[in-house]
Amino acid sequence: MLKIPRQYWEATSQKIAWGHWFAFFNIVCAILIGSRYAFIADWPNTLIGKIYFFLNILGHFSFIVFALYLLILFPLSFLIKNPYSLRAVGVVLSTLGLTLLLLDTEIFNRFHLHLSFLVWDILINPDNGDLARNWERFFVPMPLIFLIVMLFSRWSWDKLRSLERKKWIRKVAYGLMFCFIASHLLYAWADAYFYRPITVQKANLPLSYPMTARTFLEKNQLLNRDTYLDRIANSGRADAPYLDYPKQPLRYADRADRADKAAMQNILLINISGLRHDAITPADMPSLTAFAANSLDFKNNYSGGNNPNMALVSLFYGLNANYFDSLLNQREQSVWIERMQQLDYQFGLFVTAPFKSPLYNRALFQQQALNFNGLNQQSTQQWLAWHRQQNQQTWFSYLQYDLLGAMAAFAKQDPEAQQQYYRLQLQEIDRQLRQILAELSPDELAKTVVVITADQGYSYQPQNNRDNNYFGRDRIQVPLLIALPNQAPRQIEQISSQMDIVPTLMQQLFQVQNPQRDYSQGHDLLNSTSDDWVFVANQRWNVVVADDGTQYQIDSQGEYREYNAQYQQVNSEKPPLALFLQMFNRDRNFLD
Repeated sequence: MLKIPRQYWEATSQKIAWGHWFAFFNIVCAILIGSRYAFIADWPNTLIGKIYFFLNILGHFSFIVFALYLLILFPLSFLIKNPYSLRAVGVVLSTLGLTLLLLDTEIFNRFHLHLSFLVWDILINPDNGDLARNWERFFVPMPLIFLIVMLFSRWSWDKLRSLERKKWIRKVAYGLMFCFIASHLLYAWADAYFYRPITVQKANLPLSYPMTARTFLEKNQLLNRDTYLDRIANSGRADAPYLDYPKQPLRYADRADRADKAAMQNILLINISGLRHDAITPADMPSLTAFAANSLDFKNNYSGGNNPNMALVSLFYGLNANYFDSLLNQREQSVWIERMQQLDYQFGLFVTAPFKSPLYNRALFQQQALNFNGLNQQSTQQWLAWHRQQNQQTWFSYLQYDLLGAMAAFAKQDPEAQQQYYRLQLQEIDRQLRQILAELSPDELAKTVVVITADQGYSYQPQNNRDNNYFGRDRIQVPLLIALPNQAPRQIEQISSQMDIVPTLMQQLFQVQNPQRDYSQGHDLLNSTSDDWVFVANQRWNVVVADDGTQYQIDSQGEYREYNAQYQQVNSEKPPLALFLQMFNRDRNFLD
């Protein structure tokens, strides 16, 4: 039997004892640096939320640091015989880790993201020299951190015998263990019962994966799964961040503040859910084709989301789809809708869809009556009856037609039969539009803004319409037609987005004086110079679409993909880092 010398065990035991104190020192340093997240992230407004924050920051960093010690430094205590070499390795690793943590706090401050390989590439991107030099200053404290860690390493080794006699360290260790367990139990409870002051802190700290216990609670009949899922559908995810929307109170020009009734214009917004970007043809939609010839026709327009729920955020708020859950949670109304209410617009809201979005009643139209129909013809007849009762009052009307539901009821056959059935549905929608547009007299049209668009296109591949992560052009590129009085009709090839509708109307009709970044992520389609890219999103993916149709996709975990205009994935060795940086800045603009 191999006999290990006693001297080896004593030396190893001494190195392990030193490693425990060194790990404790790094835990304290990590907590001190990590306390900066308290000044960056949402500060909870309840006592339980504050208690969770402190438990989480103490438990999380103590666990991460001690886990790294067990995985790296503890095994090296057996492999590296020289204690000076072991301490040198520990000092280097500690300095690197604490410096990266300091850098992560600043990244989170600017982008509300944590350090990842993609974010690191953006920071050191040579195409952004100024940005790279700006971040280099966070490595300036590195020598100071190295010096402090090295001094403690030497001091703790020399004082190891006296340190081992300290009794309080065991109580501290138990206390940190309690914080770690308690924070995860608190989060599991908050996640099950939608306690937002806790769940909103889910992504505040790096490498944070709080525990959920829904399955356990369901098995013990402490949680009803259907009720839980229904609450998510109607209130949004419980960990959705708080909003700062609008960023400043909106100011309007003097004439708009006086609410001159004679100068106010009616607004008719028609959303044809499922209308493809290539569907408006004289053969299938003659009425809409004629309307397009007399309006501003944006030929390269994209929805803000890849499903109808998400697209409503871009259509009514001018924000990307990532804000959907936050808007539901906070029941936040659109500044556009709020302004029309202030000016006493009469509302007529008619929706045809198999499922009514919770965004309508919970946030958008909290104070308005919404007419929900199962057939497109019913919505048309209700709108006609409503319009004839307006008596010269200024009005806003939202009319949604549903192509997606009609196609969902179609028995899937060969692609040619499916396309033929889709054309029949287009012709039916066109007949409804003919009645709507014919109802507006020339005098009324002269003071009415008509916007016709779609929240989502339709793919002839059925699986694409059901795939939550599909961003093909047939699904996200949609028509946008705007008839504005005193604007000559023309076709516009510049890339545009549904997020541009709100700032366009707010500036053209309501003379808002705030910069667009105070209330929207879009641009005024008529006055400002827009970017050569647009932003499409859902709850997982952020997608940048270039004006040539190329897509750059990044998900919440940092996975990157690139697609050409035909939605074929291509190999990309270097992501467009400068473009992603712009996207990150714009994406997080309205987080509190």
